[in-house]
Amino acid sequence: MEPNETETSQSGLFDRFRKSWFPPAAVVGAMAAFVAAAFRVRPAPKLSPRPSEPTRPPERPEQAVQALKLEREYSRTAVLGGAASPHPFRRSLAGIAVGAGDRIYMLGDEEVRVFEASGGFLLSWKAADKAACLTAGPDGRVYLGAPGRVDIYDTKGSRLGGFAAGEKDQPAGVTAIKLFRKEILVADAEARLIRRYDPAGNQLGLIGTRSKTGSFMLPNGWLDFDVDSEGVVIATDTGRHRVTSWALDGTPVGSFGKFGMRDPADFVGCCNPVNLALTPDGKIVTAEKMVARVKVYQPDGRLLAVIGPEHFDPNCVHIHLAVDSKGRILSADPVRREIGVFSLTAKEAEAGRCTVDRTFGEVLNV
Repeated sequence: MEPNETETSQSGLFDRFRKSWFPPAAVVGAMAAFVAAAFRVRPAPKLSPRPSEPTRPPERPEQAVQALKLEREYSRTAVLGGAASPHPFRRSLAGIAVGAGDRIYMLGDEEVRVFEASGGFLLSWKAADKAACLTAGPDGRVYLGAPGRVDIYDTKGSRLGGFAAGEKDQPAGVTAIKLFRKEILVADAEARLIRRYDPAGNQLGLIGTRSKTGSFMLPNGWLDFDVDSEGVVIATDTGRHRVTSWALDGTPVGSFGKFGMRDPADFVGCCNPVNLALTPDGKIVTAEKMVARVKVYQPDGRLLAVIGPEHFDPNCVHIHLAVDSKGRILSADPVRREIGVFSLTAKEAEAGRCTVDRTFGEVLNV
């Protein structure tokens, strides 16, 4: 999905602030001078620091990351759909999903494109009008979310049916879809909750209502989530700067995260993390805006890895995420309109922590 004008403006403002990175003393000094002028009071003289006490600007988030020794490290092993690709996205890139056999499904340019696990192009078809997200089932069916609707397609792109999502007088703002057994879970950013449906479109329950405010807090109007093999739903709560977990019946299970500008484990900006996905071994992958980056956490919130902003457009307000069965992280950058594939580095395999898949090798722009 292309970022809207407001989000792009907000992202640009925060990006300029990040690049300039005013020291707090400068901000406080400017405010003191303004107040003094307003009341016609001479401001206190500005004292120079002693030579033995030099001032130092606060660390930027990326500088703090460099000082850490994290447990996991990822490297980019491929780029899909970029400008040099035989199948570039020319207008939009709105979502990504991984299905059976690690097939890759992309939503952009008003169509769905399907790629093999190795990156080879398979087929494409026209997407539903205003489609904003997608997911793929183990049987090859593809589910597209659009305002107030979920549409279902077979493996060849033929529409099988669908159902209305939301309430009669308030269509759902569908921003994410996931499957768990026979249930279809739909993120409704308009109502700020997650809806559970059966295959016929009958609503089974709601997730997110048992919070202090009765819903998620979404200043950016976006809700993303994933569900693990046991049916635990992991969701973004951007206004609270948290990752939250829920049972299918809507019972809160836990959460982690807080606002912060220095510790890389914290979430910066007004509303983060924006998107997330789960790895096969239960790790939580998050994506942020303002500082466009991807991070990997233990379920208890311990930071394991950071994929830094050098891999993404700085104006990106959404990095859509998916993870395949081998643990490769696929990140869709809608500004550059490309998908980066990130794999665990070889040094970790040598340390016995994991294995490294070589399917993509070092081939870029496939």
